[in-house]
Amino acid sequence: MPSRSAPRHKRSDAPVLTPLLQRCSRAVVRLGVWRTTLLFSAIISLMSLGLTWLYIRLMGYGEMGEAFYISLLVPLPMTLLPGGLIFALVAALEQARHTAHTLAMTDSLTSLRNRRYFMHTAQRELDLAQRHQLPLALLILDIDHFKRVNDLHGHDMGDQVLVEVARRCEKVLRTTDVLARWGGEEFVVLLPNTPLEQAHQLAERMRESVAYSAQVYASDDAVRVTISIGVAATTTGQATTLDALVQAADRALFDAKRAGRNQVWLAPQRHPGLAAGPALAG
Repeated sequence: MPSRSAPRHKRSDAPVLTPLLQRCSRAVVRLGVWRTTLLFSAIISLMSLGLTWLYIRLMGYGEMGEAFYISLLVPLPMTLLPGGLIFALVAALEQARHTAHTLAMTDSLTSLRNRRYFMHTAQRELDLAQRHQLPLALLILDIDHFKRVNDLHGHDMGDQVLVEVARRCEKVLRTTDVLARWGGEEFVVLLPNTPLEQAHQLAERMRESVAYSAQVYASDDAVRVTISIGVAATTTGQATTLDALVQAADRALFDAKRAGRNQVWLAPQRHPGLAAGPALAG
């Protein structure tokens, strides 16, 4: 692999030197003069060796299939060390990258996937479903009267309700389904390879699980909540977009709210490319 020398500072980098010198002076005060002298002597000795640096670029793939790269600038003597040490360094960098990536795709309160992750995954699954003519369903659910919970019991209790509803919904869903926090008190579910009828059954099970079981305690009072769900599904052989699917489920959710809440409603036929179904109350 060809070697590259470390890049030289350009004139445009000059303004950086002032805060750098200030940091160095503070470091001298902390370390002491004799320790600083030894440190600089060691640095100058290493520089006098005229070390050759090797630029190593490694590629990998994240959990959503995206490519990522790790770049290392390694001094040539370090390449003579046991390969296990270099591998440990690369593994540590990869672990740090993976942790940062997971945090960026996770809702901090419920530990569910967030909206960004969901949209990326849903688009990929929709493309796959249309390519192979497979059914696909999408659910949007909302906690009924959630503002009342916050007003009566406080936002801490509201957070507990969100976590409990997420936990109840997760128990109903399959391992292939994707549950994510959509925003506020709304959640969204992607059901790959699932026709409308089966999606409706899953939605009803989620609604019942929350209505009959989900409760948290504020002092001596039990806080019970219900959810409303809008369901939309693609029709095999008909093209649609992710935005159209989301809008159809959102309108079905609105219909469920308007009809009295604690219900599951299906997206109506007027949305092109989406499966038709009557508005069914749970």
